[in-house]
Amino acid sequence: MRTLAIDIGGTKTSAALIDEDNDGVVVEHTTWTSPHTAEEAIVQILTTCTPWAQRATNAGVSFGGQFDYPTQTCIRSMHTDGWAGIELSRRLQQALSIDVITDNDANVAALGEYKTAPEDGRHPLLYVTVSTGVGSAIIVNGTPLRGAHSLAGELGHLPIGHDKTCNCGQRGCLERAVSGYWIEHDNGQPAEHYLQEPQHHAAWTADLAQGLWSATVLLDPALIVVGGGMCAQGDRLTNPLRAELSRIAAQSNRTAPALELGDPSGRTVLLGAAIMAREVARG
Repeated sequence: MRTLAIDIGGTKTSAALIDEDNDGVVVEHTTWTSPHTAEEAIVQILTTCTPWAQRATNAGVSFGGQFDYPTQTCIRSMHTDGWAGIELSRRLQQALSIDVITDNDANVAALGEYKTAPEDGRHPLLYVTVSTGVGSAIIVNGTPLRGAHSLAGELGHLPIGHDKTCNCGQRGCLERAVSGYWIEHDNGQPAEHYLQEPQHHAAWTADLAQGLWSATVLLDPALIVVGGGMCAQGDRLTNPLRAELSRIAAQSNRTAPALELGDPSGRTVLLGAAIMAREVARG
């Protein structure tokens, strides 16, 4: 059985044809720059994926924004215009002639990371993606915790104590302090350059740890997986982040969760999309 997996991001879109009968081997894969509007994005997806859909039994889609799972409708994208109200799965299903299921990108990536994490230390799992923005998802017993309005896991908009206004309209958001978009907006240089300075990196790590700890107090996860572009830092990220979480935990006589890095390549998101589609097909 082959599954079509699509990842619609703020700056790029990826698609893959995944062989479910061969341990998730990627048969085909391509990535392109995301267009400026939703309609342009859908046209590009169909242009690229229609030939692959003829070789697939179903499709899973990761949407880079808020998404209403029960109605399979886009709420909004923080980066691209025109997505609000689009019944994305229905549109793609009609055009591709296969069953399509969609969820927001954090939930989809979290499913992929959950699948690859050791079974005895992943319940519950908190996945946090730190890239252009900050997203997160909670996996409990193998299922995303979506919430009453499909908006659970908005860790990026938890307050961490600063006074800057986020694009969500609130002040003090974690995303406003640690995301790639806002680092470049505030400092005039890409995050990867700005964070080369040790003092900048230390302050950024402390802000990220504060947000992760707020989530830990609420959820008590066994494992936090940090994904997104920032996880490409490797030990330069994990070592100080683990140390800071342990320091904060000790102040409250608590145990810090385990912390690992996700896959920065984006493959986990596509794997999660395929897993989601397969599980929905099984009912």
